[in-house]
Amino acid sequence: MSNILKRIPKNKTNKIKRKGFTLIELIIVISIIGILAVITVPKFSGVLKDAKVKADIASAKVIADATYALIAKDSITKATYESPTPVGNEIKAYMQVSPAVKAVANGTFSVKIATDDNVEVSVGDVQLYPTPETGYGNK
Repeated sequence: MSNILKRIPKNKTNKIKRKGFTLIELIIVISIIGILAVITVPKFSGVLKDAKVKADIASAKVIADATYALIAKDSITKATYESPTPVGNEIKAYMQVSPAVKAVANGTFSVKIATDDNVEVSVGDVQLYPTPETGYGNK
């Protein structure tokens, strides 16, 4: 039997190996990459938005801590921040870096010192410190 197989002539065209991908294979791979991109881009933008909100909450805590320190040093008074007031120069000078609002366009941090010496930090009408309100940054 092995002698019979040896006698069968082999066609020279069968020995040519083709390299590369077919057009159909390339279209399938590109469509899979496109589907993955459609799935991941919205999730990434949601993660980015959450990170901006958390950064604003952390910045509000830093502003509140600086305000508490300045109250302890008698560098600022309650009268200066009786109502929500944009962060003043004395607080900015104490922090050395003025944090910017990231989650809301054209937003500014406001500080209010309550009668019981509690500090409240907000952006617009939304309080971020001491307890952040839900829904911040979703507008």
